Amino acid sequence: MRLRIRRLRFKNKIYFTIAANFFLIFLVLYHEKIFNAFDFVNVAPNYELCRQLPFKIADKSLNLQKITLEQIENELGFLSLQNGVKQLPDTEKFRNKKVAIIVPYRDRVKNLHIFLLYMHKFLSKQNIEYKIYLLEPLGHLTFNRALLLNVGYLEVLKEDNKWDCFIFHDVDMLPENGKNMYDCHPEFPKQMAVSINTYAYSTEGYFKEKYFGGVNAFTKEQFRKINGFSNLYYGWGIEDDDARYRVLANFPKIARLNPEIGRYFANCHELQPKNPNRFLLYISSSSRIRTDGLNSVHYKIIQIEKNTLFTRFYVKYSNETFDLI
Repeated sequence: MRLRIRRLRFKNKIYFTIAANFFLIFLVLYHEKIFNAFDFVNVAPNYELCRQLPFKIADKSLNLQKITLEQIENELGFLSLQNGVKQLPDTEKFRNKKVAIIVPYRDRVKNLHIFLLYMHKFLSKQNIEYKIYLLEPLGHLTFNRALLLNVGYLEVLKEDNKWDCFIFHDVDMLPENGKNMYDCHPEFPKQMAVSINTYAYSTEGYFKEKYFGGVNAFTKEQFRKINGFSNLYYGWGIEDDDARYRVLANFPKIARLNPEIGRYFANCHELQPKNPNRFLLYISSSSRIRTDGLNSVHYKIIQIEKNTLFTRFYVKYSNETFDLI
């Protein structure tokens, strides 16, 4: 009798193992369709909405399609910028308001020039000391947004350990509301880009509480607590969803701006190739939080470019190639 029970248990284990293997094979083959069904993004983007800036950012004599860095420097001469930084007097009023704007960047010259012209004017109206940093990988490397943000955080602190607020900012995103204060929430990481033009400013479904991309803000301690972002998302991926998971694993909530305050205009740009493994990476995100991030990023700074409008780090890191889709 006992022998029959043992045989039955052994068969059940074999059946379970076979079923599990078939499930994994199915998941590998159809993971993208499965995860898309789980409401990652439920609003189709309309890229026609990005073709016309809804606000004036420069004199009509400037052609924004062909504007140069020299023209931007002349336009912003009244700000007395140095290496992308706007300094404030060292008084009690302005203490603890040092904000580093960290921008992962590659091959979006038009977006960059509009961003620099607009953001310096926008930020100069706020009582903060800020600096714009660009993080650019060497040309042969597959773009890795999250890894570059980790590098930016570490390099910015090497340059000046007094920065206490870090805003991770895509170069195509422009804030529309002047009441959008570029600072950090004292308790929780903050999602700043809440409603976006290319998604018809939707605040339903995924955009109601799940979206954690585009522009977000961390204090020095908050970003360290989540061990930064994952370094594994090469190409266009769901590294922002992975980041949201990290935040919620360490904090009870994400601070989100009111949709009217957190309105952003996403400038047009070429679509990036997708990482075919992004959903499989996301499955294992919980197991990597303590081992994949700030404490594991390997890179080398090849060159530092200091410009009136920004400081740029050229970054080399281990590459990963695959057939992007």
